[in-house]
Amino acid sequence: LLDQARRRAAHTTRQPQMCLSRSASERSLVQNEQSSSSSLAASPAHAKAAAAASAVEAQLRQRAHAAAPEAARQAARQSPLRRARDESSDDGWPSATFDTSRWRWREFALIYGAYMTLLLARKNYGFWLPSVLSELGAGKGEAGMLGSTFEIAYGSCALLNGILIDLVPPKALLVGALLTSAGVNVALGSAGSLGMMALLWGSNGVAQSFGWPSITNVFLAWFPDPASRGSWYSLLSTCQNAGAALVPLVVSATVARFGWRAAVYTPAAAAAAAAFVLAALLFGSPAAVAAVHGKGDMQVARDAPQRKLGGSGLASMLGKHVLLNGELWLMGASYFCISLVRTSLSDWSAIFLEEAKGMQMHTAARCLFAMESGGFVGSLVAGAASDRFFAGRRGPVVCICSSLLVPALVAILVLDSPLALQAAYAWVGFCAFPVHVLLGLFSREVTPQHLSSSAGGFVKCIAQVGGAVAGLPLGFLQQRAGWRGVFLLTACISAASALATLPLWFTMAQGATITARHGTVADFQQMQQAGSGRACGGGGLAALDSSSRPLRAADKKRL
Repeated sequence: LLDQARRRAAHTTRQPQMCLSRSASERSLVQNEQSSSSSLAASPAHAKAAAAASAVEAQLRQRAHAAAPEAARQAARQSPLRRARDESSDDGWPSATFDTSRWRWREFALIYGAYMTLLLARKNYGFWLPSVLSELGAGKGEAGMLGSTFEIAYGSCALLNGILIDLVPPKALLVGALLTSAGVNVALGSAGSLGMMALLWGSNGVAQSFGWPSITNVFLAWFPDPASRGSWYSLLSTCQNAGAALVPLVVSATVARFGWRAAVYTPAAAAAAAAFVLAALLFGSPAAVAAVHGKGDMQVARDAPQRKLGGSGLASMLGKHVLLNGELWLMGASYFCISLVRTSLSDWSAIFLEEAKGMQMHTAARCLFAMESGGFVGSLVAGAASDRFFAGRRGPVVCICSSLLVPALVAILVLDSPLALQAAYAWVGFCAFPVHVLLGLFSREVTPQHLSSSAGGFVKCIAQVGGAVAGLPLGFLQQRAGWRGVFLLTACISAASALATLPLWFTMAQGATITARHGTVADFQQMQQAGSGRACGGGGLAALDSSSRPLRAADKKRL
């Protein structure tokens, strides 16, 4: 009754302006409508309806005025995030104005520092080992057992723990890895035999294998758009360089003052402190922020299906999306080649430069430093290039960098000038490190999100095999074919890496979103499906607008 009265009153009070382009028939229709409205306004029924509408409006105003103080008190008690949600959304409909940038950068800083701490508890190996060897009277061959135990444990768990990493929240895994690594380092300080130390150090490798995959899961949750996250993933990967540079500064200073046990106690204290900081401050995903701060309708609903992994279908899903995924095998082949080239240069360059180029050790160290520096810059540039020039496709950058390694390796073989060799090593680092960084991200982007860690562990395991081949097999090759044969083989392997990634040139991330100013295509599809579901009885957009939860202005703007 109230709506009818308002419409009739609107007809009587509103005089539509007639457009000059209207035809005579249109003007006649408008005049007839106005005349009929006037007759309705003069009728007794209309007067009674208008009076009833005025009475209802007066009652509504009184109720609103009485409820205003209570609503103000409730709004004052609400958190700013909850208040922003209530002001920008109707009936729980997802809001387009939710800003997660503040939380995103805090999460990024937390995981960056977390991995630096993990490296501190892992790269301290060389600072306490000499003192332990002299204290226990062990030789270098026995000492190699410690490093081998860690690498075997780390490499094998990179493949096996992918399923667990996909099932368990990354925050819990990161906190557990840091606490376990801290406990292992404390136990090393009181271990009395080399066998016990090898067992403890191997368990540290198991704990450390959960670190980077969990950090990657947090990163992917906060940077879901493949077209823009390559640059940020490259920046995140620099925590490995920063952590490796921090270890000698921190550990050597404490060892010089407190003895070799400080090399294990100091990283243990830092890892334990970082674990408590993550437990208190890290959320792990936008859904966790939404659950805590009451903005969880849209995010939790989207993230929930990603965690449903039934035991019966898990094997078939791993077989279909990981083990039988041709794209992952191509990435694994490329990663194998690049890992072999990188490891061979890191392990054999000092001997090669001394024997073949007549360099002293400090000059050879400059070449290796140039390679690390070039890798730092190349990782940042490659991630930005994949976003800016290839719309988030990693395949072109990996293919180009692998192919550019071929002339750089040949140049190292034929050049003799120290400065030219340093430039060649920097070029190798600039091209090799981006492949290492981007393939770790690329392998997770081409599989469903709930299997991303399994895919990353699968490719990483193949890369570990390539690093192992760079040891003894290349040593035998050098004895028979010389350094010329070694570098020509690595150049051919780099070309093979480029050929392996060439079919991945146009491969996009799975579930890639086309980002617009106020939403994505996925948002539009979600609203479209919701509209079609509510309008299943017919009516199309009219039924969508007239449903119990209509589109708001902000949602229409996103459409």
